[in-house]
Amino acid sequence: MDDRTFYFYAHPLRRRRFYLALVFATLLFPLIAFALVAGTVFLIVPSMALLLWMTMRMFYAYLIGNTVMVSELNYPRIHTITEELKQKLGYEKRVYVFVYESANFNAFLSTLFFRRAIFLNSEILEAGVSDDEIRWLVGRFVGYLRARRQAGPLGWVIRAAQYLLIFNVFLLPYERAMVFTGDRLAVAAIGGDISSAISALQKLFVGRQLGYSLNPQGIIEQQRLIHGSFFGFLARLSTGYPFMTMRYVDLMVFAKEYFPSHYARFVAANPGIPEDLPRLATDSGSSARVLDENTKIQSGIGAGWATSGITLGALLLLVFLGSRDGNSYDDSYTDPYADPYADPYASAAPTAEPAVEPAMADAAAPEQPDPVVAEEPPVVTEVAMDPDHPIVFDDFYPEISRQLGEQGECTVLMTVLADGSITDASIEATSGYPRLDQACLESVRDQHLLPATENGVPVAKYVRLPIEWRLPTQ
Repeated sequence: MDDRTFYFYAHPLRRRRFYLALVFATLLFPLIAFALVAGTVFLIVPSMALLLWMTMRMFYAYLIGNTVMVSELNYPRIHTITEELKQKLGYEKRVYVFVYESANFNAFLSTLFFRRAIFLNSEILEAGVSDDEIRWLVGRFVGYLRARRQAGPLGWVIRAAQYLLIFNVFLLPYERAMVFTGDRLAVAAIGGDISSAISALQKLFVGRQLGYSLNPQGIIEQQRLIHGSFFGFLARLSTGYPFMTMRYVDLMVFAKEYFPSHYARFVAANPGIPEDLPRLATDSGSSARVLDENTKIQSGIGAGWATSGITLGALLLLVFLGSRDGNSYDDSYTDPYADPYADPYASAAPTAEPAVEPAMADAAAPEQPDPVVAEEPPVVTEVAMDPDHPIVFDDFYPEISRQLGEQGECTVLMTVLADGSITDASIEATSGYPRLDQACLESVRDQHLLPATENGVPVAKYVRLPIEWRLPTQ
């Protein structure tokens, strides 16, 4: 896949979010530069790099010893698919693929100190998962790596700034756009087969066996619930991964725009797909286009360098102007009441201070503050049993527990309100028998105690109540 094709299929928001991330990553550049110049960094950075390298090497050795690495000998089908996707998407570096056993249908990408590794759950390789589904699952990671490589040194600046966490709220949208781009490139790599991509994504939702039971309309309605939601916005602020429902809808919108024939077959197999699907996507995109020699492609790299340079220049200008304002001052002072004809070189004659009369001096003396009177502590009483209506715990002793000889003590946490009623009861320490614990909760339900008071006023209080269950000795 050449660069023009990459930018053609990339997510529409990738470029704008790239600029936004660059602005705030560049703001951190002077801080990073200062840290690199600092003397201690020459000891800390090599030591941390060595420690990280050793840790990753040990983890890599652990993976080699405890998982199955895909090769021409083990899982050759996956090996062939991975190499095929690398060639299609224009990614040359080696990608390690490990197969591990777990109860979940899942896959993830990790970087092991400049080694890129894709982890495939063993369920992915079982029957019922087509080759194109595996191509999409692996291709989305290879496409993501291609998107990272395409950003070049500017991408390094953004990723370095992410580790400082300060401006991540502005950097992570670009990371999410790259995830969208990886999903889209994987669909393009399998020829626009949206049915296989959606099938694989549904299995990521609920597993291999239940993936076929999902109704696309239900996932679309879930996306409708959170699209434009304030709380949905807050929920994804701190993560570099978009919601699965957003990725689900975005794949459909992408296929509808760029691979309409495949999308039409998908809709025919899944009737009821709403017409307003583009409105639910992160970006509605544009009308379907055809990639040819006349198609205008914008990579955004040149504008990214310009954005970074302008931001850094503006920051340096602010620092320069701030330093000038801090160092410039006017030490000349003209007394507005001075005699303009007086000799500036003549020494001023000393003047006598006017005497202060005793009466005036006494009047000018500051008043003594009133003594502070310490407040008396409030009179507090604790929660107590109501003697007129005591709780008889023996009445709640389960009969079957008596017959089985179950005994023990449990502690109930509860809130006693100002009217004496009990709420929010829960078990803090168990008796060792579920029946007795349940009896503890039943015994305080709908009961009343004498509430705690402060200066005679009833108040709510959180209390612990130990309850002991003991059988009479024979």
